[in-house]
Amino acid sequence: MKRKPSLLQNCDCCELRAKSVVCDLEGDDLASFQQVKHSFEYEPHRTVFYEGHACLGLYLLCAGKVKLTRSSARGQRQIVRILDAGQLIEKHAFRDGALHEVTCETIEPSQICLIEKEAYLGLLRHNPQLAIKLIQLLSCELSVNMDQLDQFTFKTARERLAGLLLELGNRFGKNGGSGVQVGISLKREEIAEMAGVTVETAVRLLGTFRDEGLIGIDGRTLTLLNQDRLTRIARL
Repeated sequence: MKRKPSLLQNCDCCELRAKSVVCDLEGDDLASFQQVKHSFEYEPHRTVFYEGHACLGLYLLCAGKVKLTRSSARGQRQIVRILDAGQLIEKHAFRDGALHEVTCETIEPSQICLIEKEAYLGLLRHNPQLAIKLIQLLSCELSVNMDQLDQFTFKTARERLAGLLLELGNRFGKNGGSGVQVGISLKREEIAEMAGVTVETAVRLLGTFRDEGLIGIDGRTLTLLNQDRLTRIARL
């Protein structure tokens, strides 16, 4: 059983502060930040918030992993992103009357901080350097969204799945004797949702990649055996 992450009550001790633009603060600003954040712990497979519901503030992932999904009017679901510790879960919460654009669900035991939006905006007004960093973060988010749009507009299912496997390997991979083991356990349905294909197509393509010697499959554990070939297939 995985150990439940402990609450990071004191941000001074958090090693992720430098990674997360939102809470990269010092002195009085850091003390003020700690007064406007509220920490919550979640077990695996718990919903943090739902798509279409009112956005109460900024959600910062302090420990664990979460997946973000969107649903169509016909009930089809797609995983748009998997986040790990130190990342801001949604970046549009500064809009007036903002609604959640995704549903957030934990993958493993997680800790999430809810940051009061108006109070945080007050911090930005007194800290221009933090505001600049946040603008840069939002600009990078726009670039990521455009890349995702290109993936689904211009690439085949085979190319998208190869690119997804490489992304998972780069973010969560662990080097082993025979290749890079993807250090996150995903159901076939979740892989299909991330690649934007049916479950049947995902299972077929994974089997093809295995038969071609590109990946190893052991239950939910995937190992990338030939990243160069996967890169060529993904057209990266």
